[in-house]
Amino acid sequence: MRRRSHWAPRAGTIAVAAVLTVFAALVFFTSLLPGTIAGFAAGTLALYAAVAAFVILLLGIFLKGV
Repeated sequence: MRRRSHWAPRAGTIAVAAVLTVFAALVFFTSLLPGTIAGFAAGTLALYAAVAAFVILLLGIFLKGV
């Protein structure tokens, strides 16, 4: 029998990725947030948030318990 190489992400992992994705969507598709947040361009932070959500979900799939 083969060992599993794919796992389902935990609920906490999915929740963190969802929050990051919602933030990115708010910045990209609406003008509800200011242009800069803590001195950084909101578009840059949104891009980092989207990439972080993607990486977090990938880690949740390939690492057990994440």
